[in-house]
Amino acid sequence: TLSSNVQAGNHDMARKRRELVIKDARQLRALRTPVRQEIVRSFMKLGACTVGELADDLGREAATLYYHVHALEQARVVVEAGQREGDGRPESTYELVAERILIDRSETSPSFLAAVTELNRATLRTAERELEASVKARGRDADDATMLLRLGARLKPRDAARAAKMMREVVEFMSEHNDPDAGDVFSLTAAFVRAPR
Repeated sequence: TLSSNVQAGNHDMARKRRELVIKDARQLRALRTPVRQEIVRSFMKLGACTVGELADDLGREAATLYYHVHALEQARVVVEAGQREGDGRPESTYELVAERILIDRSETSPSFLAAVTELNRATLRTAERELEASVKARGRDADDATMLLRLGARLKPRDAARAAKMMREVVEFMSEHNDPDAGDVFSLTAAFVRAPR
């Protein structure tokens, strides 16, 4: 579970966290819908923002996002970061509690593993939507880096470990080079699994 130091009102601590390691099935289930994954990605891009700003970034109506932001706040994935003057009244701003969200791979309870499966399905649905949108936009962007790969190989244990290490390096690269002031947002979805026989 989240550190007891990260509670409503202790926003400075929340902003300083580098990683959130999810060990609780309820917290993991809060991320299981594609729209919530889109919200998390927008928070990563925008930083602290209002639900209205989030809606603008996602191209959605703000009214459809409040429920999801509240659910993420209840799960302690998002915290209220402060308030800004809005249209005549203050609006709450929200942000992620950490720069990265990781799943505790040592947790093996049935409810946690079921939540991981639900999250994986939502992640694949999100990737499918992103790929479809990118393919549609491809005609407008000749230098598009969109690609879809599915490979299979028989690997020795040391080679599988090396491939997994390279994938972690890609994750680190994208995390380290994530610049809110840069150009386009790139998304990577990958599954490196031992295939069933």
